Amino acid sequence: MPEEMRSSITGHDRRRVVMRGGRTRGIIVAVTGTLVAAFAVAALAGVARPPVTGQLPTMKDAGLRYAGPTENITKVANALTVRAKSLTTQVKVLPGLVLTKPVTITVNYSSPAGQNRIAQIYDTKFGNRILYNDPVGNRYPRQMTMSIVLTEDNPGGQPFTYSFPQGKLTLDPLFDVSITPLRFTMTSKCDRFGKSEIVFSWTSPQGGFREKKFSTTKGKTVTISEFAWTKQEVSASANLFWPQWAFYESDPAISGAYLGGFPPPTIKLLPGWSGYVGRSLTAGRGQSGCTADIAFDITIQVRQYPNL
Repeated sequence: MPEEMRSSITGHDRRRVVMRGGRTRGIIVAVTGTLVAAFAVAALAGVARPPVTGQLPTMKDAGLRYAGPTENITKVANALTVRAKSLTTQVKVLPGLVLTKPVTITVNYSSPAGQNRIAQIYDTKFGNRILYNDPVGNRYPRQMTMSIVLTEDNPGGQPFTYSFPQGKLTLDPLFDVSITPLRFTMTSKCDRFGKSEIVFSWTSPQGGFREKKFSTTKGKTVTISEFAWTKQEVSASANLFWPQWAFYESDPAISGAYLGGFPPPTIKLLPGWSGYVGRSLTAGRGQSGCTADIAFDITIQVRQYPNL
């Protein structure tokens, strides 16, 4: 389970809106350089790198820590919090603030998968909830740069502005994975007399060894329900692997040694894609004339959190 990572954004006063573009430099797990001190007490306090169990990150109130150029901006700044999980981020401002003028909340997002900007005017009755899902992209963890700017109109000149320095979040996609039962179809007659006695074995994505024995004939499809597997809210760091499989016809009249077990898995299951999986197999134990087709379906979806 990955360690929880927390980042923060602090603010400073400005009379002009300042937007800074960010550059991502690969996948890192912490803010570097001088930004470390700036993030320690910011609105991004409470952002956590999500555990693979899918447990919701905790939210920490920013507290009365910010002094904006106006009382209205100061109130909004101190009522703002941020959460992140999988590829979902949420900027939230509590309701009930009494403002004399509207304050606009603008959030800028930038990652290797895409860029976006969302702006909302503070809502006294309901508060604000700015929810953003970063594009799926290549499904690998990535770093996203966020900047938050609060603005209030100034009839006598440039708008009053409060800018939180850019903060970097490491987004770790969480997946819901589902594998259907396996469909096994004999494509040859493996036993000269009667039905074929099949021993089918496989490994699960978590490495467990399973085995199923059954009788079948050429052209008949047998569904192996025990092959099905599912897991929710799992990170690629969980080290899940593609299943391995093999079969042989259990006939004492056929000689030859059969070595059970499988080599250590090497093909990662995540990040991956949904689809149909079909293979043609030849039986082990020296049974070169015994063949079968197998098939199953796999669904791998990136989890989003509309109620983060």
